[in-house]
Amino acid sequence: MKTIRNAFKILIITLLLTGCSGDDDSNSGGSGNFGTIQLSGPDTSSLGSSLTVGNIDPDGLSSTGTSSSVVLLDENTTIVNGELIPTDFLNGFVIVAAQFTVGDNAEVNKAISMTILKNGEEFSYVCTTPATSAADNTDCGTGFSVDKVAKQIVFDDTTVINVDTETILTMNGTINY
Repeated sequence: MKTIRNAFKILIITLLLTGCSGDDDSNSGGSGNFGTIQLSGPDTSSLGSSLTVGNIDPDGLSSTGTSSSVVLLDENTTIVNGELIPTDFLNGFVIVAAQFTVGDNAEVNKAISMTILKNGEEFSYVCTTPATSAADNTDCGTGFSVDKVAKQIVFDDTTVINVDTETILTMNGTINY
């Protein structure tokens, strides 16, 4: 039952992100080092203390359904025609980060949906601003922003919640693309 509840939460966040529409279509950005996100919290004993962003889908439309999102990926995962293409099925991550405007007609201002694979184990996290029940009432925090004009995502004491264990993971770092 808990798995169904968690899958439902991920689905709700995805629907919040994909309920908006855009006009652009894009492919994953080139492989490189776009920045590192430092992690803190109880789950770092399993996950490690950082994530290095190696690929980006800057428009997000083809993979999330909304141009208000940016998809951050590890170096071994890309997006081709809206489909995730991993080369390492045991380790990797996908972070969907979105910041909506009034014209997007979204229920939230900001949202993160994130899955990390570590040694084959899956860890899923969510947050929204303002906090919603779909994100276990976890607010991303005021330090989280997605600026598509400046091509920058900032995680400044950004909090996400593990959908299985309800532990908080804090993220810090700046991603430029």
